[in-house]
Amino acid sequence: MIQATYKGIEIEMEMHQQAHGYWKCDYSLIKHPERTITINHGTEEFPTMEIAREHAFAEACAAIDKAS
Repeated sequence: MIQATYKGIEIEMEMHQQAHGYWKCDYSLIKHPERTITINHGTEEFPTMEIAREHAFAEACAAIDKAS
């Protein structure tokens, strides 16, 4: 589980290696203090874990920006 914070919202990312070696990343947005959780399942696959994580983080930040 990888964690980050953006604009006061916690982002948790969970990496999944696929059978053919590619990676997907799910992310959850957690708003405090009520701990409202929004889960987003990754649908795109990437050749490395780092690229998948960067993509998921960018998607999470964009979702936070859109909701603001």
